[in-house]
Amino acid sequence: MKTSLASIARQSVILQLRKQEAAKLRKKGEREFQKAKSLTNRSVSGLVTLQRRIDSSKEQLDDVSGILTQRMAQQESIQRLITNAQESLRRENEAKEQAEQEVDFAESDEEKHQAIARFRIISERIDELGEEIKQRSKTAKKISQGLEDYHKSSTKLTSKIQKQTHSKPDLQKLITNGRKTTNRLAKQIERKTKQEESAKLNLSKISKKLSELASKRRKISAKKKKSKARKVKSKVRRIKTKTKKKSKARKVKSKVRRIKTKTKKKKLKLRRRK
Repeated sequence: MKTSLASIARQSVILQLRKQEAAKLRKKGEREFQKAKSLTNRSVSGLVTLQRRIDSSKEQLDDVSGILTQRMAQQESIQRLITNAQESLRRENEAKEQAEQEVDFAESDEEKHQAIARFRIISERIDELGEEIKQRSKTAKKISQGLEDYHKSSTKLTSKIQKQTHSKPDLQKLITNGRKTTNRLAKQIERKTKQEESAKLNLSKISKKLSELASKRRKISAKKKKSKARKVKSKVRRIKTKTKKKSKARKVKSKVRRIKTKTKKKKLKLRRRK
C-alpha cells in the first residue's frame, strides 16, 4: 500500500510538472503566434497600401504621359507653324526685295505707285509674320519648359513605381514566412494544449486514486486501531479476571486460616476444661 501510494504520488508530481511545462510552452507559443500574426497582418496591410500607391502612381504616370503626348503634339504643331511662318517670311523678304527693285525701276508713276503699294503690303505681311514667329516661339518655349517638367515628373514617377514594385517581393516574402510561422505555431499550440489537457485529465485520475487510497488507508488504520483497542480491552479484562481470582483465593485462604484458628482455640478450651 505504501509503495503504491508513493508511486502514485510521484506520478502526480511528474504530471503536475508536465502540465506546468506544457502550459508555459503553450503561453509562449501563443505570444509568438500573436507577434507573427501581427507582423503578417501589418505586411498584408503594407502590401495592400503599396499596391494602392503603385496603382495611384501608375494613374499619375498615365496622366503625365497623356499630357506629355499632347504637349509634344502641340510642340510639333507650333514648330511646323513656326517653320511655315519662317518659310513665308523668307518668301516675303524676297518679294520685298523684288518690290523695292520694281519701285526703283518703275517707268511710270502708276507702276511706281503700284510697286510702292505692294511693297507696303509685303512689309506689313513681314511684320505680321515676324510677330507671329515671335509669339509662337514664346509659346514653344513655354511648352518646352512644361515638357521638361513633365519629363522630370514622368522620370520621378517611373523611378517611384520601380522602387515600390521592388518592395513587393520583400513584403510578399514576409507574408509567406509569417503565414508559415503562424501555421507552425498554431500546430505547436494545439499540441501543447492537448498535452496540458491530457496532463490535467491524468492528474485528475491520479488525484482520484490518491483520494481512494487515502480513504482505504484511513479505513485500514481505523480497523487496526479498533482491533488494537479490542485486544487492549481483552487484555484488561483478562488481567481484571486474574486479579479477581487472586483476590478471591486470598479471601478463601484467609477465611480458612480464621476457621482453623477458631477450631484450634475451641480445642484448647475443651482440653483445659477436662
